[in-house]
Amino acid sequence: MKKLTTFALLSLTLLLRADPALRLVSPAEGETVPLLSDEQKSYLDMERADRVKAFADAAYRRTMASWGYYPKPVRLAWEWNGNPELRTVFTVLVYRLPDRTPVFLADTAERTATLDNLEIARTYGWEVRARALGATKEVATGTFRTEDHAPRLIRVGGVPNVRDLGGRLTLDGRRVRQGMVIRTAGLNDNAAPLYYTPEELAEMDASGEIRARIKEYEAATERWRSLEKKPDTLRLVTCPVSRKWTVFRVGEDLFKAHGDVVLRNLTSIPGELLGAAAETLEADSSGKVSFPEAAWRKAAGPAVFLQEVEADGDGWFSIGCGADWFWDLRLDGEVVFDRSAGNGNAEKSASDWLFPVPVTKGRHILAAVVRTGSEGWVWSCVGAPPAPRTALIGTMLKNARDRLDSATRVRKGTVFGRNRPTEQGRAVLLDTIGMRSDIDLRSDRECEGMTGSPLGPTVTWFHISSSAYAGMQSQVGREAFTAVFRVFLDERNYPIDFHCIAGQDRTGAVAFIVNGLLGVPEEELYRDWESTGYWNRDASFCHARLFDKLVAGFDRWPGETINQRIEAYVLSLGFTAEDIAHLRELLLEPADLMAVAE
Repeated sequence: MKKLTTFALLSLTLLLRADPALRLVSPAEGETVPLLSDEQKSYLDMERADRVKAFADAAYRRTMASWGYYPKPVRLAWEWNGNPELRTVFTVLVYRLPDRTPVFLADTAERTATLDNLEIARTYGWEVRARALGATKEVATGTFRTEDHAPRLIRVGGVPNVRDLGGRLTLDGRRVRQGMVIRTAGLNDNAAPLYYTPEELAEMDASGEIRARIKEYEAATERWRSLEKKPDTLRLVTCPVSRKWTVFRVGEDLFKAHGDVVLRNLTSIPGELLGAAAETLEADSSGKVSFPEAAWRKAAGPAVFLQEVEADGDGWFSIGCGADWFWDLRLDGEVVFDRSAGNGNAEKSASDWLFPVPVTKGRHILAAVVRTGSEGWVWSCVGAPPAPRTALIGTMLKNARDRLDSATRVRKGTVFGRNRPTEQGRAVLLDTIGMRSDIDLRSDRECEGMTGSPLGPTVTWFHISSSAYAGMQSQVGREAFTAVFRVFLDERNYPIDFHCIAGQDRTGAVAFIVNGLLGVPEEELYRDWESTGYWNRDASFCHARLFDKLVAGFDRWPGETINQRIEAYVLSLGFTAEDIAHLRELLLEPADLMAVAE
């Protein structure tokens, strides 16, 4: 062996003695890092009674939503004391332990990198490789652990209210597997009806009926301009609304093809409408009608409510209406108020929408076309008193102006729901999570025109129109969850995304049942539903109105705990104990994989 020169020996000695040029700074070795902000955790860490009270407080909910519904990013930082004259690029790799699955890989000239969407209660390894002149100069490695604090929020660009069903510890000490079931808001917007504008109708080779509608539109517009200037000229008349309704369960396709024409030509209440037999339903003292559970199935289209009313003069009569989902109100077949393109299960009371209806003296046919919503079939309607003319008139004018042109609309078709995920969002769902199935819990009307998942042909679309809250105990709700559970039992369908449009009501009810079956403790079932408060700032979305009804719905089933009662419910759907055990086998894992690996 050749002797080392004095210079070479000195250089080697200095190299061995020198501190490394690359040093990881943050997270420190073995550090536990949070994935939720302090503010987000501040709510979840309250006692239940305090959480429920805060959740119903409008000011607190606005504050809660200001914290955001995304996870807290993890910031990596390192020091580099290498040759400053060389252009150094750092390759950053983060991988999950113990399987060393890569979750982040990036090149940067900076000394920091930021990543999110990590799993909770996981140990990660990370390394930074300093490269210059095409060669690796130095490598530094470390580990950190993410905090064990559910929920695991996920950032999916363009899609709100996203979180993993997994991450929570169960009553038997296991953990719900992460990255297997994701709950989100809708992956595309709801479909919406598309109408011709008056200008478009005027340019068409219009029929006499369409020309008459244009004239009616122009006349109505002029009438409202006059009323805005002189609201006292709004002549309110009496037109009592009965609590008894004749109701028809009409098929969706038949109603689309013939419903408008048939309702315009009615001169009396028929015994049959578009092939549906008449039924009689009576509202309660508040004007609310709750539909018989077993009679109303997903296959049914809208419910058409009819009754005869009589006005004591020419003018306007005031009316209050509300429904759980889509609806419109018609007089002699013409739409006078339209909520068919709206949604929102907060609207179920007759006081939700108060507006005037133009009427002539004599007998008329009042009709409401109502569709089911997240809490099942709910329709409310009362005739409001014609006086006094105070703030009531102002409210009526505003609401009616907002929907003025609905009476003269001619439907052109359907606007397909716009896809929501951004490029980053699609990458998270398809590449990072590897989504295979999309369970869409929305109604046929919300999904009109859809034939597959917005994520594309690699994702199987399961369209299962569901109910929510107390509606999960109805026939419709039971049938929907039966279909959903069958998807969950097939391991070929994972990973699964399930959603409605907001990801809170129908989605929340399914999450509640699945988590309950897996053995997630009752307190965590509450927290999972409440986490939607990071997105929804409306205090009417609260326990008393909604979640308490979901919990109470399981009181009819045997069991000392909510988990046992949920299991009894699922068994009543025709599933077996073996089916439930199979779900747990698919979605549960040891509480700490690192402990198992060691």
